[in-house]
Amino acid sequence: MAWFTRNKQEPVVVPEPVEAEIEEVPRLPAPPALDAAGMRSVADHTRYLLSLVEPLRPFGMSLLDAWNQVLCEDIDSMINVPPSSTAKVDGYAVRALDLLDGEDQLAEPLQIVDASVERLPEGSAVVVASGDVLPRGANAVLPSAFGTVDDGRVRLVEKVSVGEHVRAAGDHLRVGARLLSEGDRLGDRSIGLLAGSGIDKVMVRPRPRVVVISSGEHLVDPGSQIGHGEVADSNSFMIAAAAEAVGATVFRVAVHTNDPASIRQVITDQLIRADLVISTTGGRREDYEAVVSVMADLGLVDEANVAMSPGRMQTFGLIGDDQVPMLMLPGNPVSAYVSFHAFARPLILKLMGSATQHPAVRAIATQPVRSMLGQLHLLRGTVTSEGSVRHVAPVSMPHALGELAAANALIVVDESVEQVGPGEAVKVWLLDEE
Repeated sequence: MAWFTRNKQEPVVVPEPVEAEIEEVPRLPAPPALDAAGMRSVADHTRYLLSLVEPLRPFGMSLLDAWNQVLCEDIDSMINVPPSSTAKVDGYAVRALDLLDGEDQLAEPLQIVDASVERLPEGSAVVVASGDVLPRGANAVLPSAFGTVDDGRVRLVEKVSVGEHVRAAGDHLRVGARLLSEGDRLGDRSIGLLAGSGIDKVMVRPRPRVVVISSGEHLVDPGSQIGHGEVADSNSFMIAAAAEAVGATVFRVAVHTNDPASIRQVITDQLIRADLVISTTGGRREDYEAVVSVMADLGLVDEANVAMSPGRMQTFGLIGDDQVPMLMLPGNPVSAYVSFHAFARPLILKLMGSATQHPAVRAIATQPVRSMLGQLHLLRGTVTSEGSVRHVAPVSMPHALGELAAANALIVVDESVEQVGPGEAVKVWLLDEE
């Protein structure tokens, strides 16, 4: 009999180490490299922003609804234009073969028949005016001077050949002829061309819905009583009008406060109908900080010092579950307007599926234009034309909004240029030629 027994110990099973799953934090794609001064070039910043948005999905629209929008298909004519052969001159619709007898002499007079005849009988003629549709069977028009009428018959004086004095069906456009191409923007004349060619609907990208949100507790709407320390909100109205001029459908919303909770509520309420959100403020530091904090809370944000003047500080984000692009413009009116043309305008055009580059022309400076090396300078200017030559002069006024109103162009001085002298050519963006 054993005096004691030893308890058996079960072997200890050491569990395999489990690697903790690290949740990947969403981030924007890597931004462009900075220059030696720690700034991002305008070109790099523009390309970066454009890489973060995609054109809107196209769908079919009626012609009038598609005005000023960008085609997503090539359009060919559905019909001949004109659809039927017509007379080029006043006279008589005839069959050319009826004008000569068997010996190539002028034939006997032709019997004039009613214009309602379905097909022109042999040996007959129909009186037509310029532009009238020829009856079936007619293949020439005998001008009035080439015949004399007597007792309902046309006595021939001269002959005409097949097709003479006739505008044939399809003479202007034939079925299948290319009218417009993918990427073309539909203007009023383009819509007329399509309608006249039998087209009633087209595939286009819709107008981007741009929501302009104004914030800042010292701002008041125009027409309201302005108290001590308050200013009328001009930026949001100016930017909303500029966005509409590019081709957007614009909604303006004002939240005259710096309270982040109120700003957040307004932004989230607007995301459901926005393809692009543009924020404008009154320019105070607390205005900027309130909006940026909300943007960072709602999405992914890029803040950059851009090598441009004015408008150095630029903020962009992809906001909400649908990552709606949001651009925050500087508070100074001139900086806001220049930044709109440099960055918001290309974004709107990208959403439309249109070319994003600002159309630029060359103009001769009439006064010295000074800049700072290392940054793109966008100066307000007025362009005048003498024949085919454009001249430009800087606009300088103490009132920023007055300066913008007086300008019709932005003078673009490249980073490598410190001064443009009188008589030298400089690039300009025309503001009134959308």
